[in-house]
Amino acid sequence: MTGRTWWQAFRDRALASDPGLVRLISAGRAVLAIATALGLELLLAEVTGRPPLIPLMLGAVLAMLSAFGVLDPTRGGQAVTMCFLPLFLLAGMALALAVDRNRPLSLATFVLVVFVAVLLRRFGPRFFTCGMVGFMGYFFALFLGLRPEQLPDLLPPVVLAIAWVLLLTLVLLPIRNDRVLRRMIWSFEARLAALAEATARLHADGDRDDPDRDDAQRRIRSRLVQLNETALMIDGQLGTPSAVSDDAMARTLRRAVFDGELAAGALVDAVARLVDDPAADATHRQAAVDLLDAVRHRDWDRLHAVADALTHDDGTPVRARRLAADALVLAAVRAEWAGTAGTDDPADGSEPEFAPAVELFAGALPGSAPTVQRVHDPDTGTGAPERRFPRLSLNTRQAIQAALATAAAVAVGDALSSQRYYWAVLAAFIAFTGTATVAETVRKAVHRTVGTLVGLLAAIPLVPLIGTNVAVVITVILASVFGAFYLFRVSYAVMIFFITLMLGELYALLGSFTVDLMILRLTETAAGGAIGCLVAVLVLPTRTLTADREARRALLTALADLLDAVDLRLRRGGHETDLAASARALDAALHQALLIGRPLGRTWMVAPNPWGVRRLTSYTALAHHARHLARTVDAAARPSEYPAALTAACARLRDLVAATAHGRAPAPGALTAVADLLAPISGSAGELAPLAREVGLLAAELDTLTGSAGEDSRVPAVTRRIQSPGREPVSATVTLVDPTGRQVARTDTDERGCFTITPEAPGTYLVVASPRPGTGSAAPHGEYVRVDRDVVLPDLVLRPAPITVTAQPATVSRSRRPSCAITSSRSHVIR
Repeated sequence: MTGRTWWQAFRDRALASDPGLVRLISAGRAVLAIATALGLELLLAEVTGRPPLIPLMLGAVLAMLSAFGVLDPTRGGQAVTMCFLPLFLLAGMALALAVDRNRPLSLATFVLVVFVAVLLRRFGPRFFTCGMVGFMGYFFALFLGLRPEQLPDLLPPVVLAIAWVLLLTLVLLPIRNDRVLRRMIWSFEARLAALAEATARLHADGDRDDPDRDDAQRRIRSRLVQLNETALMIDGQLGTPSAVSDDAMARTLRRAVFDGELAAGALVDAVARLVDDPAADATHRQAAVDLLDAVRHRDWDRLHAVADALTHDDGTPVRARRLAADALVLAAVRAEWAGTAGTDDPADGSEPEFAPAVELFAGALPGSAPTVQRVHDPDTGTGAPERRFPRLSLNTRQAIQAALATAAAVAVGDALSSQRYYWAVLAAFIAFTGTATVAETVRKAVHRTVGTLVGLLAAIPLVPLIGTNVAVVITVILASVFGAFYLFRVSYAVMIFFITLMLGELYALLGSFTVDLMILRLTETAAGGAIGCLVAVLVLPTRTLTADREARRALLTALADLLDAVDLRLRRGGHETDLAASARALDAALHQALLIGRPLGRTWMVAPNPWGVRRLTSYTALAHHARHLARTVDAAARPSEYPAALTAACARLRDLVAATAHGRAPAPGALTAVADLLAPISGSAGELAPLAREVGLLAAELDTLTGSAGEDSRVPAVTRRIQSPGREPVSATVTLVDPTGRQVARTDTDERGCFTITPEAPGTYLVVASPRPGTGSAAPHGEYVRVDRDVVLPDLVLRPAPITVTAQPATVSRSRRPSCAITSSRSHVIR
C-alpha cells in the first residue's frame, strides 16, 4: 500500500467517523484553551505571590466550559455568553459561601441551585451553559473549601481566564461556518467511499450462500443511514450564519447533496443487480468493480471515464447502462457541490433566508428533546392522556426530577462520606443533562457507573506508575480531557473512563490519591446514578413509548406533507414546491424516530426486540421510498397533464398517511386500492412507470408499518377527488344509486374536493357528483362503479355545463328584431 493510499484511507476514516471534524476540532480547542489558561494562571499566581491551586482550577474550568460549552452560532452571541459565564460562576460561589456556616442550609441550597440550573435550560443553549457554570461555582466553593474573604482574590484569575478564552476562540481560532460546511462535504464524500467499500466487499466473492452475507448487507444499510445523517447535517449547516453567501447557493448545495445521496443508493442497487445477474459477462462485472473502486478512492475523474465508456459501448446491456447512468449522475453532482462549496467568501454575519430542515446543536444533529418537548405541549402533545400534570414542560419536569434526585443523593452520599457526598450529587444531576426519556436517563446513569468502574481499574495501577512528575501528570490530564471530549458523542462510558483517569492523576498531583478514595468515588457515583434512575422512572416520567408515538406522528406528518407537495407538483406543474426541502424535513423526522425508537429495538437494552426492529426498518424504508419519489417527480417527463389515476393515488395515499399520523390506521384494503389504481401505469413501460412504482412501494411499506392487511369484514367504500378544469377542489354532493334507481348513500366533498362513500352492500352502483350552487357552472357527472372491495377512482375533472340554445317564436315587427333565449342545463336563462 502506497503512502498516499494509506493517508487517504486514514483521512477518510477520520472524516467518516466525525462529520465536519467537529468533535476533533472542539476537543482540540478545549485542550488548547485549558493548557494555555493554566499557563497564564500560573504566571498570574507567581506575579501576585498567591497560592496557584485555586486560580489554576478555576481557570481550567472556565476555559473548558467556554471553549466547549458555548453554542451560539455567531461570534457576537458567543462573546455575550462568555461574558455571562464569570458572573454565574461567581454568583454560585458567593451563594455557597453565604450559607457555608449552616450545613443543613448549605445542602438544601445545593438542591435549589440544581433546580434553578435545570430550569434555566428552557431559555436556550446560552442559559443551559450558564446554569451549568453556576452549578459548578457552587460545587467548587464546597470542593475547595473556600472562605468568604477569599472571594475578592478570585476576581483576577476569573477575568484573566475569560479574557484569554475570548481572544483565543473568537480572534485567534474562530469557528468559521463556511469551513465547517466544506469539511462536512468532505465527510459526505468519505462516507460515500465507505459505502462503496462495503458494497465491494459484499460482492467480492460472489457466494450468495456465504453466512456472512447478511452481516455485509446490514453493514451496507448502516452505511446508507450514516450517509443520510451526514446529508442532513450538511442541510443544517447550510442554515448557519455565513456558511454560504446567499440563499441560491444554499439551495443549489442542498439539491446537489440530495441527488448525490440518491445516486449513491441507486449505484449500490445497480451493482448488486449486475453482479448477481448470471447473464452478465465478466467485462461488465469488472466495470462495476471499477466504478466502486473509483468511488472508494474518491477518484471522480475515473468514475466518470468508466461510466462514460459503458454508456458509449453499443454492446452494453440494459443493467450495465443503468449502472453507468447512476455513476454519471454521482460524478456530475459531486462536481457541482465541489465547485459550489467554498467558492465565495461569505460576508461576516450574513444570514441567508434558506430554511434548513434541522437546527444543529454544537455542530451535531439534535437529541430527542425537540420531540419530547412536543409530547408535553398541552396543545399538540400526543402524551396528554397519560400525563398527570399536562401543563408541565420538559424543562420543568426535569428540574423537579433533578432536585428530588439530588436531595436523595445528598442524604445517601452524606451517609457514605460527609466530605465526598458531592460525587453522588454530580451523578444524580448529570443523569438529567442531555437526556429526555426514561430510557436515556437510565442508560446515561449506567454508562457513568460503568465508565467510572473501568476508569478506576485503569487509574489504580497507572497513577503510581506515572508518579508525581508535574509535566507528565499534566500531559496525561490534558490527553484524558481530549479523549473525553472527542469520544463523548461516541460513548458516554468512554468519556467517563477518561474523566476518572484524569481525576486520579489530579488527586495524585494534590497528594491525596488512594485506592480507598477511588472506590468511594465509584460507590458514590453508583448511588447517585441509581437514585437518578429511580426518580426518572417514578416521578413525572417521560416514557420512551410515549416519545416514540410522538416521533412516529411527526414522521408520518412529514411524509404527508411531502406527498401533498408531490400532488401539488403533479396537478399544477412548475417548481413552487421544493421537494428536496420536503424530503430533508422527512429525514429530520426520521432521525428523531430512529433516535428515540432505538431503545425499543432491545428488551432491557440487551436482547433484540423483533417488534422494535421491524418498526425502525419500516421507518427507514418509508423515508427511502419518499426520497426516491421526490427525485423521480423532479426527473420525470412533464406531460401537459398527468394521468388522473396517478394524481388520485398520491392524494389518497396522502390522506391515509395523515390519518395514520393522527392515530386512525387505514382500514384493511384501503392501501391495496391505491396499488390497484396504479397497476396499469406501474406495470407499463412508459416514462411515468417509475413514479407510479414509487407511490406503490410507499403504500406497501405503510401497509407493513400499520399492519392493516388482514381479514376485512366491513362493506367496501368508494373514494374520489373532484376538481375544476383549473385543478382546484370542487364543492359537490355525491350520491350513490343502486340498479333499481334507489338512492342508497349521500355525502359531500371536503375542503380538498375528496369524498368517501360507502354503499349498503357490494355491487354495481351509479356514482353521481353534482356541484353545489355557487361553485360555478360545472355539469353533473355520473359513472357506474363495481364495488366489491375498496375502490379509489381517478381524479374527476368536471366539465363546464353545456349551454343549450333554444329558439323561441317571436313576433316580428318593424320596430323590433327576432329574439331568442339561451338556457343552460341548470335552467339558468341568459338573455
